[in-house]
Amino acid sequence: MVALSLFYLTLGLLFTTVAGTYIERSEVHQSAYGTDWNDMSSFKEDINDQGITTTSIVSSPLLLEEIQSPSDTVFVVSGIERDTISLPRFSGDSSVIQLVEGLGYSTSEIEAIRKFVERGGTIVVLDDFGYAQGLAAEFGLGYSGHQLYDTQSWDPDLDFNYVWMNITNGFNYTAASSTSRTNTNPCLADADVDGIPDFIDEQPENSQVGLSSTPNPSTLSLCSHRWDSVSATYNTDPGYDLLLNQPSAFDKENAGDEDKNLYALGFSTQDAYLDTNDDGELTVGFSGSEVGADEQGPFAMYVKYCRSRNCDNSDSGRAYFVTDGSLLVNSVYDPQGTNDGAYGTFNKSIDDNDNRRWALDLIAEALMSNDGNGTISPDAQVIFDESRHQQPSFMGDTYNLLYYILIYFTNDWMAMLLMFLGLFILFEFIIIKKLDPEPWRHVFSIIYYGYGDSRRYEYYGRANKIKQILLTRVRNVNSLTREEFDALPARDLQKMVNDPVLVKFIFEDRRYSMEEMIAVIKRIKTWGRR
Repeated sequence: MVALSLFYLTLGLLFTTVAGTYIERSEVHQSAYGTDWNDMSSFKEDINDQGITTTSIVSSPLLLEEIQSPSDTVFVVSGIERDTISLPRFSGDSSVIQLVEGLGYSTSEIEAIRKFVERGGTIVVLDDFGYAQGLAAEFGLGYSGHQLYDTQSWDPDLDFNYVWMNITNGFNYTAASSTSRTNTNPCLADADVDGIPDFIDEQPENSQVGLSSTPNPSTLSLCSHRWDSVSATYNTDPGYDLLLNQPSAFDKENAGDEDKNLYALGFSTQDAYLDTNDDGELTVGFSGSEVGADEQGPFAMYVKYCRSRNCDNSDSGRAYFVTDGSLLVNSVYDPQGTNDGAYGTFNKSIDDNDNRRWALDLIAEALMSNDGNGTISPDAQVIFDESRHQQPSFMGDTYNLLYYILIYFTNDWMAMLLMFLGLFILFEFIIIKKLDPEPWRHVFSIIYYGYGDSRRYEYYGRANKIKQILLTRVRNVNSLTREEFDALPARDLQKMVNDPVLVKFIFEDRRYSMEEMIAVIKRIKTWGRR
């Protein structure tokens, strides 16, 4: 009993220790549901204003496997602030069982995200020094994990942490070709090159015929952000000037491969350096290759993956990777609102940029049909991954942890096997340790039914229970029902027993010594055999 109590005490302390790390209240960053300058509420509001449903995952991306229409879904990961929990799983290789997970997401979660893209879904991964390495590696990319400084393209109006990434054409997927694939994005698809996108062009193949009337938000669909109502012009620029805050970069050896449909579209300048020694200072060596020197650019910072070659199939899956987790936070996504104080105190004046246009172009490419009609599925949705963000509410992270474990035990084969074995052992333990209820009487044997005869002396001390067994045997030998036996007169019962010692035992109410009980039990055992 003491050992069992110590076991449960230790288990409780372990759970309290684990859960306690999640109970601590913390500041929220890069959440679509926060309204501070470092959250993404403005991006979420823009999506909602266009009639697109937004939701979040707070437990595990394993839930992506349950989505019925992945081609109408965008999964946004911004700033992976927390590592995954390592739980055992079947590895499917020679190791059989994998006990330690990679960074950021578990192997099962990464597989779920990859399959989501294979089924036509779109993912957006924005991270710098977090835990996106495991997910990026699944697509053939590698985050360097070091901050990038650019002596040429940093923003002097802010500070050296803010770096511009200038993209001349965000749809020129093949470096050897000058052909732009703007036709893969419905906001830029313009067959007659008249400056009017095909989905609102009266005659898309005739450059002499354009708009029949001034477009409104409903006709512009998900491309309304490109329409300037003041000048009544449509922005057809395929390039972007993105403002990054403390960005990182991809490893040069894992920064895109056109043969694998990994297209590096955004780069730093040649004067950029990776702070590989993490000292916060620029350490220049010969071509940045000396020991202790920071690595010199250019570096890929924005890579797009498409399941189809040059992203020509609008129904195929896509994955966007950017080496800055704060690309879509309110402070840079909405410069006007930030400068007006809409997101709290921010002591810098943010320059105009194309972060918003880039993000909404991405949403349009993923959710808007490219058949010239600009239709949107009623199932279109954007899902924000909040499972790797600290939660502001008390016990919020503990709830997410328990929810994650629930999803794990219902989605992973290894987990389901462990759960089955655990429940089986628990039930067996309960059955073995279950004490006999007081009304129970063994009608065939008077020996204690349990762990053999080791506890029979404790059992023999229960005179009333032995008496009940004797009466049951008498009733069974004489083939009486319970009602008949209960109505039996005492005189008839004495005749049935026909043993003065046992009759006295039945009718006397007194305490018996162990020796007396053993003598009575031996007499009961032989009764009915004569």
